[in-house]
Amino acid sequence: MSRLGALYLSLGVVQAAHSVEEMLSHLYDFFWVGSGVLHRSFAWYPQFRWPADLFGAVNMVLIATLLGSWSFVERRQRWALTWAGGAGAVETLNGFNHLAGVGVCRQYVPGAITAPILLALGPLVLREIKRPRRLD
Repeated sequence: MSRLGALYLSLGVVQAAHSVEEMLSHLYDFFWVGSGVLHRSFAWYPQFRWPADLFGAVNMVLIATLLGSWSFVERRQRWALTWAGGAGAVETLNGFNHLAGVGVCRQYVPGAITAPILLALGPLVLREIKRPRRLD
């Protein structure tokens, strides 16, 4: 397995663990609190809720897509590298936002335990996509 393949697969597995953490700690309920904090500072930002079933379904589709696209990323197919780059960027922001929530709230926020791993893996995936392909 290539280094890109290993990093991308790790990103998918960690996202699965992250989603489990989010569901077990009820991140979907925390959206009302988190979006309320943003709304107080930025009136244009809406305060919102996210139903647990929809949140879970979106996470399952994300995980399935990450894991299901791994073999295409491993073969460095162009569309898959574009997808992997987007996933790397999104997961970097995902990790950062959870940790920013800890900083703002000064307490645990749902998803904060696995967030640092996403924050580390996202840029590693992005860096590896940009590296020229090595013949191992």
